[in-house]
Amino acid sequence: MGLLPRDRVGEADAGAVPGNPGGPGAFSLYRTEAVLAAGGWPDAIGEDIVLTWQLMRQGARVYYEPSAVAFTVAPTRLVHFARQRARWARGMIEGLRSVKPWDQPLWLLRFLTAIDLLIPALDVAYALVWLPGLALAATGRFWIVGPYTVAVLPLTLLVNAILYRYQRRRVFNVLGLRVRRNAVGFVAFVLTYQMLMSPVSVAGYVQELLGLRRRWK
Repeated sequence: MGLLPRDRVGEADAGAVPGNPGGPGAFSLYRTEAVLAAGGWPDAIGEDIVLTWQLMRQGARVYYEPSAVAFTVAPTRLVHFARQRARWARGMIEGLRSVKPWDQPLWLLRFLTAIDLLIPALDVAYALVWLPGLALAATGRFWIVGPYTVAVLPLTLLVNAILYRYQRRRVFNVLGLRVRRNAVGFVAFVLTYQMLMSPVSVAGYVQELLGLRRRWK
């Protein structure tokens, strides 16, 4: 992932993704002059999102290099993982406040960043409507979630399996990387990850809207 001013892209422009809506801070390269022109590194809990959107608003190009491999420290405890994802949710709200989607210069950027306006609503609906409906369905009360909901599970597993196979064939195998195969872990991830993510994200949205103290650990 990288960020370049539009007039400095050069040969890298051929592989650019002009509408990539976010540059993860741990795996990004920035041109110093572009960051300074955008006002410097922002004082935000989601500084990478805010900076990326500010750069794009100024006409910078965000491009993605799929064959680049980098490693970072990831949370090993559930509580730390939840705090991290809550911070990321707050960061998205910071980005939307700092740079409105309709302020982006290109229609594709406006469209892609505007999608983030829907994510909080989807998380709230999932956490406060779908999960209680699932609990009710487990007791035989199909008021919100019914038996037909189960029909989406095979499709979800199939889509995730296709994405994993594509990444393994086009990236991991090309770079000679071996990824551990864990079918049980894969299924558990697909079925339970969003059940954790949506409530944690909703907590992050509430923290940001209430202006609560920011925590990085």
